[in-house]
Amino acid sequence: MLQVERTSVKPEVIVAGEVPMPHGYVFRPDGGSRIAHFAAVLRPGGESLRAPLLAFVVRHPSAGTVLIDTGLHPDASVSLRRDLGVRMSLLFRGLRPAEETFEDQLRRLDIERGDVRRVVMTHLHVDHTSGMRLLPEAEFLCSRDEWTAATRRSEAGRGYVAHHLPSESRMRFVDFDRDGEPHGPFTRTIDLMGDGSIRLISTPGHTPGHLSVLLDLGPGPQVLVIGDAVYTLRSLREEILPLLTADDDAYLRSLREIKAFAESAPDATLVPTHDPAAWRDIAG
Repeated sequence: MLQVERTSVKPEVIVAGEVPMPHGYVFRPDGGSRIAHFAAVLRPGGESLRAPLLAFVVRHPSAGTVLIDTGLHPDASVSLRRDLGVRMSLLFRGLRPAEETFEDQLRRLDIERGDVRRVVMTHLHVDHTSGMRLLPEAEFLCSRDEWTAATRRSEAGRGYVAHHLPSESRMRFVDFDRDGEPHGPFTRTIDLMGDGSIRLISTPGHTPGHLSVLLDLGPGPQVLVIGDAVYTLRSLREEILPLLTADDDAYLRSLREIKAFAESAPDATLVPTHDPAAWRDIAG
């Protein structure tokens, strides 16, 4: 294993915006028809969760700046329909982009968007991919299963938008079946840098190729960027599935691996992308 000098570094958080997520979407109701529950979710009103849209900046000691997911394109502030398409603009109605743009937030962190060379994508749903077009020099990493899901026909009905995505030549695909190894309670992981600092975790279920990212950047506590493998820490504690998943069984397996990790590493910080408060533990 490659050894590099390690320092205590927390990932830096970019809050791209906020969107109301109905409780019935985040926390699946017991009983009843899934179609009826989804129809209820689409109706205005009712209790909702103010969910952040997050991206993360990781400053690796030798590899430099690595992003996890992206922010929102300026089109999202002008017209959600233009940025997300008709179907997804309805699902994300009420989305409020941050006053400070993705580019300006990067610049505040002394990062020019043209200097970003590597971005790890937890998955390719619209609220994670909107800012991909703003990173002209970046190579984007995701699982092959995720890319396949995002680029097949009728992808918009499953949360993907084709015009957000770069050409396949700018993608790097990881193969957990071929290269994955166990790490703690996680069945399939890939040591991205070869030094244990950034470990990709296969956590399918929310989407076919979803991955989470375990950061061990120094002597401080580890940080697990969960992505959407679970929406909230309550979802994790109580093992509550959301209304919609790509695969319920895979989702529950991933959730339980994450929960086992949390129990084995009680000092670790766990950050689901849409939990209203968990990200503040690394932003302070």
